[in-house]
Amino acid sequence: MMGWFSERPDKAWGERWFLATSPIWMASVVFLVLSGAMRRWTEWGYLAYGLFAAAPAVVGPLLTKRGRSFDAGVPYWVKLNLFAAVLVFFGTYFGTHYFFDLMGMRYAFPSKWTFEAIHVGKTGGVVPAFLYPLTQAYFVTYFTVLVVAYRKIVTTLRLGALGRAAVVLVLAYAIAFAETFFMATDLMADLFSYEKRDKMLTVGSLGYATYFVFGLPLARRIDEDAPTPLGRVLEMALAASMATLILLEGWSRLVGRL
Repeated sequence: MMGWFSERPDKAWGERWFLATSPIWMASVVFLVLSGAMRRWTEWGYLAYGLFAAAPAVVGPLLTKRGRSFDAGVPYWVKLNLFAAVLVFFGTYFGTHYFFDLMGMRYAFPSKWTFEAIHVGKTGGVVPAFLYPLTQAYFVTYFTVLVVAYRKIVTTLRLGALGRAAVVLVLAYAIAFAETFFMATDLMADLFSYEKRDKMLTVGSLGYATYFVFGLPLARRIDEDAPTPLGRVLEMALAASMATLILLEGWSRLVGRL
């Protein structure tokens, strides 16, 4: 019976690396939330922090002999970073407007370096640039946790197609709920908040979960049974982004503004 990690050594190493280094960005976020240090930063401080948070996943493997080895082709850690980066760009540049317009999300970081779609969205919300690398750290962790948990649940319970689909939905909702619960707190309310936090947790998490409903099944396939070409990983990430857009549109029509 398959365990938590992939049977392919390179993928298993990447999964363990991402999980082992994820506490770095998690601990830094906890420190910043509790200390309030972000309120005193300059533009460069915000950008430096975003890069710091992403570094363990994006370049950290290069510090190890295993991570630097490309003898057997492009390693899994590079492929998952590419997959996550495409979704991060789509979600941060375009998708954030759905959170502004429909979910009542508000950013108030004292940062003027912003980057977002200028012809999408009705409320005019802006996205601080440092959130791109910071979200890369988040998404690499999220997809690693989701893939590992999915593999263990499905193989242990020997689920069929309907059971696997149910696992995807539950895991997608759980990760979306967890981020909102831990990040949209009173300690951060002056910098990041939702107009209706309780409703965002229960109903809005369904909207956020759209990023993982297709993202998880596609991310799971990367190097799972055989090496996945880098071009194919890019195609899968773009497909996940397009599917997420369609789901967000559907969610907006069915649910509307919270």
